[in-house]
Amino acid sequence: MQNLILLLLALNAFYLVWSLVFSDKYVAPPRTKEGVPPLVLLPPDKITGRDLNNRCYTLGPFNTKKTATLVSNEINDAGLLSTIRAQQTMVTLNFLVYLQAFSSKKEADDVVKKLVENEVKDYSIIESGPYKNAISLGSFDDLDKARRHAEYIRYMGFNAKYTEQRKPKEVYWIDYGELGSNGAPVTQWVSEIDPKASVQRIVSRCKF
Repeated sequence: MQNLILLLLALNAFYLVWSLVFSDKYVAPPRTKEGVPPLVLLPPDKITGRDLNNRCYTLGPFNTKKTATLVSNEINDAGLLSTIRAQQTMVTLNFLVYLQAFSSKKEADDVVKKLVENEVKDYSIIESGPYKNAISLGSFDDLDKARRHAEYIRYMGFNAKYTEQRKPKEVYWIDYGELGSNGAPVTQWVSEIDPKASVQRIVSRCKF
């Protein structure tokens, strides 16, 4: 066995010397089989199928699907890809100033008489729901106005509070991509389609 190993080592050494001496006659074996294309290492952007200079954004929220669709059409007409998605959210209706619910309507009526004596004109007893037998002292679109009115009522000796009233609503977002330096004046399109729309453009992950 030892002699066999020595023989193999000698043959390998001879082959190496022969290859170096007669290198001009040596032909390297083919790297691939005939008919099989060689493997080519692709750059990262080709592997993902995306241009690394692409930029993607999310535009919204839009209060109506109609406006979102019109803006999305403008983006598509410019040769860019866009998709619309809906999202459930909560929106503020107003801010309610009130006196917390009393144990009975009679007790609420007694408090109303005192409010009248203090010349409070905007009041009503809530007759159903989670605020049953509470006294509404008005609703306001602006939080600061609601806070000031509650402080005024408290100044007269009543424990007034205020709360935000909200409701669920569906809004719409547009996801779109820009190619290289080919930007799109999306905010201008939004203003032209719906001047009252208040949207923001957020950098997002590319999905195209």
